[in-house]
Amino acid sequence: MKESITHFWELLWGMTEKELRARYKYTVFGFLWLIANPILQMLIIGFVFTFFMKEPVEHYYYFLFIGLLVWNFFSLSLTKATPCIVFERSLIKKAYFPRAIIPLSIILSNFIHFALAFLLFFVPILFLGTLSWGTIPYLIGATGFLLLFTTGLSLFTCALNVRFRDVNFFVQAILLLWFYASPIVYSLSQMPRDLLWLWRFNPITSILQLFQHALLGAPAPGPAMLASNITVMCIITTLGILVFRDESRTFDDWV
Repeated sequence: MKESITHFWELLWGMTEKELRARYKYTVFGFLWLIANPILQMLIIGFVFTFFMKEPVEHYYYFLFIGLLVWNFFSLSLTKATPCIVFERSLIKKAYFPRAIIPLSIILSNFIHFALAFLLFFVPILFLGTLSWGTIPYLIGATGFLLLFTTGLSLFTCALNVRFRDVNFFVQAILLLWFYASPIVYSLSQMPRDLLWLWRFNPITSILQLFQHALLGAPAPGPAMLASNITVMCIITTLGILVFRDESRTFDDWV
């Protein structure tokens, strides 16, 4: 049992390392793209949306940068993990190993990028004076929920995409709508109260609010919002794990 667990982690880290090296191979700026992409997105989106916002959001560019870091990790992981089994068909045909390692290595490599960019982001945040020791539980909770939900949903879409290749196209399409259905470029406090129930079906909502509260002192998610988001998150994650476990037995037949 101990040897199999050790072997699993060795394989996972080996494939994660491969992902990390492949991403910045032959690039000039390398890991500087960790913060370059979200900074460019922040400047462009922030410049445009400030003209349309009726109520200004305090520390808006910081607010926006946090949302983009979280979203980029989530969307990139889901986009790359969904078709990964199909793309690695030659590896699957050659050797037997836990199939979950393939999508998990993608998520882990993206999470390392997210964590490094987040640490760099702490430098300017320190000058705002919005951090305190009391924010640590919120940061830990937000990070844990983000990783859990991303993993569960990625396993779900990855497993279904092996049999139904339309899933990959559906994920790419829905992410465009999902971005604007999440409080990234706007604050949830700006939305009509009678429509807030819609955001209770989007787990990214509470994850973003927890990060925004911890780092900028923005309002934390209310009990109803947090409870409903966690419930949806747990259902999707559990479903993803179960579906991947069942479907992975027949991956060889479909790829």
